[in-house]
Amino acid sequence: MPVVISLGVVDFLIWLILIETGVVPHEWLTPGTNSGTFSLLFAISVIVIACPCALGLATPTAVMVGTGVAAKNKILIKGGEVLEAAHKISAVIFDKTGTLTHGKPAVTDYTIHSMSL
Repeated sequence: MPVVISLGVVDFLIWLILIETGVVPHEWLTPGTNSGTFSLLFAISVIVIACPCALGLATPTAVMVGTGVAAKNKILIKGGEVLEAAHKISAVIFDKTGTLTHGKPAVTDYTIHSMSL
């Protein structure tokens, strides 16, 4: 593992030097990134390809840490699958019938929205 990380660091430094010296044209950089970000993407690619077990261990660990931090902030996440599907959310709807605020449901307002499938 130390060899793989060393290769990633060396790769990062080589790409950074190539970009900063002008050997690699700045047109290769995607808009909004700098030479450090561009070099870091290559270094991460080297580490993931050379040692995919690092990604296999890091992803579930990150999900567990994320759900733990959310739970400490009073946000309940049912599991990793739900967290992974959360990027598809386009709207959040709260039941504002008084259940959340007063503990007694009462309809105060309503709006009809049509949805096309």
